[in-house]
Amino acid sequence: MSKSICRFMSAKNEDSTIQAVRFVYETECLSLAQPFLHPIYVFHIVTKGTAVFRIGNSKYSLKRGDVFFAFPAYPYYLDADEEFEYIYISFMGNGATSRLSKCNITPENPYYSDYGFLCTLFENAIRRITPSNSNLLTEAVLYYALSFFDIKGSEYEVDEQNSSSSVFESIVDYVDYHYRESDISLSRLANIFSYTEKYLSSLFKKNMQIGFISYLNNLRIQYACELIQKGNMNMVDISVACGYSDYSYFSKVFKKITGHSPTEGLKYLKNII
Repeated sequence: MSKSICRFMSAKNEDSTIQAVRFVYETECLSLAQPFLHPIYVFHIVTKGTAVFRIGNSKYSLKRGDVFFAFPAYPYYLDADEEFEYIYISFMGNGATSRLSKCNITPENPYYSDYGFLCTLFENAIRRITPSNSNLLTEAVLYYALSFFDIKGSEYEVDEQNSSSSVFESIVDYVDYHYRESDISLSRLANIFSYTEKYLSSLFKKNMQIGFISYLNNLRIQYACELIQKGNMNMVDISVACGYSDYSYFSKVFKKITGHSPTEGLKYLKNII
């Protein structure tokens, strides 16, 4: 007789949710304009054919069951054959950047193979969407898919890490909520959480594989891209809304993360989700 299995779930943080935006089965890749550029994150899974996925200076060969991610305002290309098809879910929210960073899913690490077991789930789900179940079904599929990507350096790895992991989760939650404030800094976090700036900096590098400033800027530029897509603010106001008091610095960070100036990004992003 098999034994029952019980696992206790961690408490859910309401400020760290992930919101699904679109669920699409793309069958006409060759007709789409390139480079692809999105203001939010995108989870893709290949269902048919082959292609070469190019992002930054890297390229990856794609086939059925392969997963690849797109990142806010980060251009990429697909050199596909005529049979190439894929399903994607675009998503955003305070928890998106945190979750992907913890899993080391970055523009430098955007490709994953051998996820064929998810293809049938995506194919069946998208065919069963109705106006009444679309939000719940799409987010359920997204959360389920993301659950198979391991969190690096989390509290589940070894018991001795419980304390630092708990501290780090609180810090990330705080940053995710306050990142649009111009005075958010390691110094402010050190005063609030009663740790040294050096220790907090090391927690970010250990758990996120990026530094605090990089994480903060990624959050802000993702939000900037969302505001650009809405199309009701000028770039100076957007920079202030994202927490940048110096527009020239905002422009420099935007260019570094996206590869485009804010003006160029405006042209690409206003009509894309």
